[in-house]
This record gives sequence, C-alpha cells and structure tokens, in this order.
Amino acid sequence: MQRAFLIVLITSFAFLIEVSGGQKNKDSISTKVKELLLIQRAETGDSRAQSDVVRMANAGDPMAENALGDNYEHGIWVPKDHTQALHWYRAAALHGDSSARYTLGQMYFDGNGVKRDIAEAARWFGCPKPSESILAICHSVTYNDLPVGARELLTKMKCEVNTGSNYDFGSAVDLGSDKDGSAYQFCCSESPHGPCGAVVIGRVGGEWKNLTPAEGVPGYNDACGGFIVLDSQHSGFHDVCLPNVCSTATPDTGTQCRTILQFREGRYRSVPLHSVTTEK
Repeated sequence: MQRAFLIVLITSFAFLIEVSGGQKNKDSISTKVKELLLIQRAETGDSRAQSDVVRMANAGDPMAENALGDNYEHGIWVPKDHTQALHWYRAAALHGDSSARYTLGQMYFDGNGVKRDIAEAARWFGCPKPSESILAICHSVTYNDLPVGARELLTKMKCEVNTGSNYDFGSAVDLGSDKDGSAYQFCCSESPHGPCGAVVIGRVGGEWKNLTPAEGVPGYNDACGGFIVLDSQHSGFHDVCLPNVCSTATPDTGTQCRTILQFREGRYRSVPLHSVTTEK
C-alpha cells in the first residue's frame, strides 16, 4: 500500500451551522423568540427572568436547560460549577437540544470540567467510532512548523496563511493507514464573519495535493477540534466526521447534523453516514 503523508488544514473559533428544514409556524417562532429574550434578560440580571429560567429548566424545557448549563459553565448569574453545567447540558441533550449535545461532545473532547474521553465525545457529537490513538496525539502547530512543500501548495491555492496571520495556527494529525503518515491542521482563507475557510492537503506518492472535499471544511482553533478522525478507512486514509455540519450526503436526523468524509478518487468526499465501514 502506498504511503500517504497528509496535511489537514483547519482553524477558527466555531463553525456556524447551516440549518435545514421547513418554515416553522409563527406561533412556534414567537415562543422561541420569547424564551430567548427571557434567557437574555436573566443573563443581564433580571431576577424574575432568572427564576423563570430555573423553573422552566426544572420542568424539562431543553432551551432553558441548555441556557442554565451555559450559565453554570461560565459563571453567569450563578456560581461557576462544571458539575452543574454538565448536569444541565446532559438534561438538555437528552431532551433533544442539538446545541447541548455538541457542547457536551466538546467538553469531553477537550477535558473541560470532565476527564477527557474521546469515545464519549464522539457519542455526543453523533460520530461513528473515533480513532482514539490518533486523536490523543493530535497537537497544535503554526505556519513555521509546516514543510516547505506544504507552504508552496498553500501559496498556489492562494491561501491567506503566513507568519503573523490571524489564523497562524493549526493541528498535527495522522490520516494515513501507514503509521508514519503524519499530517497537520491549518487555515486557508480568513472570513470577516464566522470561521475561516479550511483545506485538506497531503503528500501522496511524493507530491503535495489538494484533498479538500468540494464543499470545503470548517475551521477550529483547537487541535483536531471539530475534525474527528475515525477508525474506519478507505483507500488507505481514515474517514473523518465533522460534528454539527450538515450536508446533503448526511442530512440532519432531527437531532443533530454531522458530515462524514471518505477518501475517494484522490480527495475527501461527503458520504452517507451508513457507508462508514472499515475497508483495509
């Protein structure tokens, strides 16, 4: 099997999720808006609103539960308490709040207030079985850490990455079936709003190539954040799960979007979730 030496380039702070689905009725929208305004008032110190949020959370309202989890995590009008944050996020997630599911996944992935558990993170993300060994050694890198060939390809791709850039950071990760197939994570282009545009590049057969899926990939600022390398493989490359990113190949199931990428015909491509199987 030919050796694949990859560089995965991804960054930014958080990916803004594109939500699909039909138009909700006006009453439903009105209720959601009212609840959002109530939560906002609670966060600005309105004691009556705070009592209402707690009451609604105790009654099992997922939006209120998620808000209370966020408030405990960051110490907004309640004491900072990761145990309480985890409790309320979990309650909201079990009641169908996709934002809470993603937050729980991120908490377990980062070890934020809980013991780091990549398998548990993937479960909340809605991803198939992750490669814990690969994700455990994924680490941050900067532009100067990239090989010369990688920098040259990024220049040809007109990526806005260089020393001093707002997005001068990324991750080192392994996507190849070969044990020596190390890789990286980095940004390609800056966006005035939301995440940067990210790319996947790699050296295949000694030549650096663009392996990015046609629809692109979102960027995150933590090592392998939002880029869950899976145990399953295709064409010598590990599959990848992008949590909370909707695609036509893997539509929203009603609880949470995710996109599955497989290496096919020279680059990564979106595929249906059920197509994730191990191929040697």
